Amino acid sequence: MFFSLYTTPISIGNPPLRLTATVDTSWSTLFIPSVNCTYDPGHSKFCITHPLYNSSLSSTYRADLTPASVLYIGLHTWGNVSQDSVHVAGMEIKGQLFEEATIWNPDIGTRNDLFDTALGLALSPTRSGMRQDDFTASSPFHNMMQQKLLDENIVSLKFGRTDKEIGEMVLGGLPQNLRREEMIEVPLDHSKTDDSDHVWRFYTMNGWQVSVQSMLMASNSSEASIPVLEIPQIAVISSSFPWIGVPDKVAERIHKAIGINYVFDWIDCDTRPHLPNWTIAFGPDGQIITLTPWDYLIEVYDKAYKQLKCVSGFFNLSEYGDKGFIILGAPFLNGLHSVFDANRKSISFGNRPL
Repeated sequence: MFFSLYTTPISIGNPPLRLTATVDTSWSTLFIPSVNCTYDPGHSKFCITHPLYNSSLSSTYRADLTPASVLYIGLHTWGNVSQDSVHVAGMEIKGQLFEEATIWNPDIGTRNDLFDTALGLALSPTRSGMRQDDFTASSPFHNMMQQKLLDENIVSLKFGRTDKEIGEMVLGGLPQNLRREEMIEVPLDHSKTDDSDHVWRFYTMNGWQVSVQSMLMASNSSEASIPVLEIPQIAVISSSFPWIGVPDKVAERIHKAIGINYVFDWIDCDTRPHLPNWTIAFGPDGQIITLTPWDYLIEVYDKAYKQLKCVSGFFNLSEYGDKGFIILGAPFLNGLHSVFDANRKSISFGNRPL
């Protein structure tokens, strides 16, 4: 599980067409592979591995036909805007705008078979910003709230630490046995945005961002702790980002503390009991969440050497410069219960046992 990707079943149309969707707090726009994609000989081989949407078979389809394109996790699509009902967890979202993709073009090396679309949980419409004709629309989660389909305007997430662990998404409530008072609640912080770079524009548009005051690497064997982040940052919470993205100097300090020489270097997983915990202080009150090496290290099975290795979940954001943002991606969320609350304008985090 080097690249974490979390999926859930959804359906579109009536009668419903079942699809596999990524669960993405950073995304809004729905895109669906169209049956018309098979007419393009250059790209049909990528389409036919997916369930294909046929608008003529759906009683709730509404035409729009505005040209559209989407760029998502190494996938480029082109098509037109359409409208139909989307079914998620027993709910029917009526009139959801989406791109009906007639060209489906994954980048070389992209696993085209892992997902058919993305279930966007962003508060605000997002776009990649790479092309002028990029299509953007309100997320299914936003439309659930607008259509009053949820008991509460929240989504609760629990992701698996490994490929063998099944995660959980609860829309409109909390999982059984999860209590708010056992979690920390951090207010959303929209005091900082960035329009100068398409990468940051994409991530800071999603609405789920909080302030981070500090980070420490705390040893299990002594009371010593190593400060690794001393300047407050805005943290974007993204379930689709495969790492914990931090500034260069922060990544260097963290990797030095855990004995890793560079990004994507690996260490023996058996050393985890002797490695420091990672502590992060959130919000104006400095509320603490601590992750263990079982959380922030990613298990990867090396087939060539038949060995389980641990890779750092921390990634330096050097190519994007120091924008005052960090991205808390999948390795951060893996070890937690997280509750995204639109009404209270907050995100709650709680540790869960190994």
